[in-house]
Amino acid sequence: MRRALWLLPVVVVFTLGGIALFRARPAAELRRPAPTFELPDLADPESRIALADLRGRPVVMNFWASWCDPCREEAPELVRAARKYSSQVRFLGVNILDGREQALEYVDEFGIGFPNVRDARAVIAKRYGVSGAPETVFIDRGGDVVGKYIGAFRRGQLEELVRDLLTLEPDDVLDITGRGETRPVP
Repeated sequence: MRRALWLLPVVVVFTLGGIALFRARPAAELRRPAPTFELPDLADPESRIALADLRGRPVVMNFWASWCDPCREEAPELVRAARKYSSQVRFLGVNILDGREQALEYVDEFGIGFPNVRDARAVIAKRYGVSGAPETVFIDRGGDVVGKYIGAFRRGQLEELVRDLLTLEPDDVLDITGRGETRPVP
């Protein structure tokens, strides 16, 4: 009997771990519907933006933080692409693990004109499997995840992916190779 008692804590730990894994939501997967959400608009916290509001056009959703140096490096690339393709593609910034004032200063500093939402505790970021900042998720017209880029874009790289997103055939995914510099999400 005493020999079997040492197994009890092991069984409890594995049981609790299994329950936690079972209850955890899987990260967004390619060719699957993008996880839905509704978050406060960074510019107007009384207003909310839902992913469903963006349907009908492809979406480029960028997870960023003001404390993230690679995010700062890629911000001009996002602004350029959004200005060029805003009539065809919806751009959405998702600010994670950041203070609202710092995030607003960042948006102002880089002249970011597309909508941004605030995911203060990175709840939505986790649903998308975000492990660092910046990360960008590409969603097709039908609302399916068709690509994910981890890290900061180099000049011209995002524009190429947006062009590919616009010409993507049904049931296809973006061909994304490589990755940029990123900062781990705490």
